[in-house]
Amino acid sequence: MNLPLVIGALVVSLLLLWWLLSVIKASFKTAFLVVAVIFSIQVLTGIGPQQIFAQVGQWFSGFFGGLGNWLQNWGGKGKVDADPKKQSAIWLFQLAVEMLSNI
Repeated sequence: MNLPLVIGALVVSLLLLWWLLSVIKASFKTAFLVVAVIFSIQVLTGIGPQQIFAQVGQWFSGFFGGLGNWLQNWGGKGKVDADPKKQSAIWLFQLAVEMLSNI
């Protein structure tokens, strides 16, 4: 066997294993943190997980709906100003107003 090939494969395998373990560790930490936050909100306020996830779902639907509208308007010629920074600011402002009106 070729010794440098074996050493290189071993190093790559160890790096991939280390990366996989760090991703799994981060996933478990995040899941535990979400569970702890939801449990503490439920104990302190009586708001259940269904209500929390329903609110998060409303925020995401508002965000992605606003993103879709912005993308549709962005491609139209003559409809909007050609400055992308101005259009991004307008889109973010509309999104913020929509999210604040849902609260």
